[in-house]
Amino acid sequence: MTGQQADIQWYIAREGKQHGPLSDAEMRTFVAQGHLKPTDLIWRPGFADWRPAPAVFPFQQPEPAPVAQPRPTTQQGRAPQQPAPRGGPAAATGQPSFEPDRIRVARGSADSGGRSGIRRTVGALALLALLGGGGWYVWHSGMLGNLGELTSKEGEQVPTVAAPDSSSSPAASETAAPASPPVSQAAVDAGAQELDTKFEKLAAWNVVKREFPDWYGEQLRQAAALSAQNQPEAAVNKHLAEALVSLRRQHANEALSASTPKLKEVASAFLNNLKVLSEKSVGACYGFISQGETSPAVLEMLQSPEQGAAVQAQVAAIFEAIADGRKSPTAHDKALKEDYDVLVQELTKLGWKEGDLQVFSNPTLLSREPPERVCKMVQDWFNAHLAVADQGTQERLLVETLKPVVSG
Repeated sequence: MTGQQADIQWYIAREGKQHGPLSDAEMRTFVAQGHLKPTDLIWRPGFADWRPAPAVFPFQQPEPAPVAQPRPTTQQGRAPQQPAPRGGPAAATGQPSFEPDRIRVARGSADSGGRSGIRRTVGALALLALLGGGGWYVWHSGMLGNLGELTSKEGEQVPTVAAPDSSSSPAASETAAPASPPVSQAAVDAGAQELDTKFEKLAAWNVVKREFPDWYGEQLRQAAALSAQNQPEAAVNKHLAEALVSLRRQHANEALSASTPKLKEVASAFLNNLKVLSEKSVGACYGFISQGETSPAVLEMLQSPEQGAAVQAQVAAIFEAIADGRKSPTAHDKALKEDYDVLVQELTKLGWKEGDLQVFSNPTLLSREPPERVCKMVQDWFNAHLAVADQGTQERLLVETLKPVVSG
């Protein structure tokens, strides 16, 4: 892959919603995993407008299934004894074989180090596959949110896509909810003030109020209007969480432009939040990894000063990084092969072996792992980053691994 290809940012539009950016490696892995749909639209800097997915990444026709051939028989009518297939018991039973040597060749052919192909893709593939709703695993599960208007790092405005118009369908008209009763402005103002008083105790909302006062006031009014319409508290909390996630995604590049100490604070807060959630339950930890702030367990905790202190601290750390990146943006270098060698050494100290690297670098394999193991592996991943002694190495690694945390 050339340096120019590595810098490409891809965006995908699906059912009227825009998602991205994905690096060239991430996008091609997404396609290779079979998650791109023929009805998707594709855009990247240099395109005048969105293009149909098949025009950018042609879809291959599935190969016909091989026709079973009759096995030769001996004179006694029995099938001859076949030598044991290579690849061990898995190959003998017809199941896929995940031999380390084959994986090293397949994933590391572009690098002389063999395993370096795995190392380079671990953060991009595995974390985008699971963290915060930001990768092809959650995308394939229909959990990605609308990122709205986006700007590529080349400065080009990503074209917006209109949502499909379903208003004319009979089903839409038959199932349309009745119009909500009008709400007085006084009731909205009173509700917004009540929420503001409540949010004074929540770290994340304090930072957001300071950095985005107009946006903060508007969200309070919208939430107050929902409450005045007798919407359930859970629906109001979900609205606020989704709005917070959308704001975080819109300013992801600014968060990644923060100083190294701020990036370390984000990683430390994220790790601590996972530990706290794991102590609550495996489901709470895995739910946060796979769905982010909008997972049911986190939604319940996010509005509680006591139970939600850890997740509040993590969200606050991200918005503090956004504030730092807006005020004094820092240019960070890209991670090098040698950086990933250091990271693998730290993971080895935590007991990781080659098989663990292979699982963590493959979204499909990782999604099949028990939730408890996924939670443990993600915590190990961040512990290893924070244990790297060399500041330059740690900085380059953190910028890569925090991308899905702030933009997922």
